[in-house]
Amino acid sequence: MSEPVQDALAVLLLPGRLEGFAREDHARGLLSIPRVVALEPSRVRAPRFLSDALCARQARRLRFPGRLRLLVLYHPAQYPLARALCAHYQDLELWYIPPGRQALEAGDEADPGELVTFDEMASQRATRVLTASAHDVDDESLRVRLRELGVIDARAFLPGTRSQWPRSR
Repeated sequence: MSEPVQDALAVLLLPGRLEGFAREDHARGLLSIPRVVALEPSRVRAPRFLSDALCARQARRLRFPGRLRLLVLYHPAQYPLARALCAHYQDLELWYIPPGRQALEAGDEADPGELVTFDEMASQRATRVLTASAHDVDDESLRVRLRELGVIDARAFLPGTRSQWPRSR
């Protein structure tokens, strides 16, 4: 018996809690799609020298109810996890929505120089960098790609595996 086909998924890497996030409306719009899930960062900040190892471990240990196809990065502070997920899931596409220079330099959660470096690395690694204004994201190309990958699909979403019942013809 062949292995069941898994549903395609997209993951949003949020820079913090969804509530109060600058692009909350955009993220909620994507989360209304049944095959889109979000990851919030850990509340505990790891020491800088351990962050790559911890992100690689987290990427290996995360279990998703389908096959990851697309990753949306909202802030460069989450780039180490995005890089680890892209290394773990070979055909995973990274799409980046940069927060803007002011947000990078005003960030209190990490070294601003490190955030600028991660921003440059994310822009170079990304399949596509989306343009965004203060509160609006031009994401038509993202939604088209989600349809092409099967993340936006008319079929019902069955987490994990597909139904084993044969289809009637």
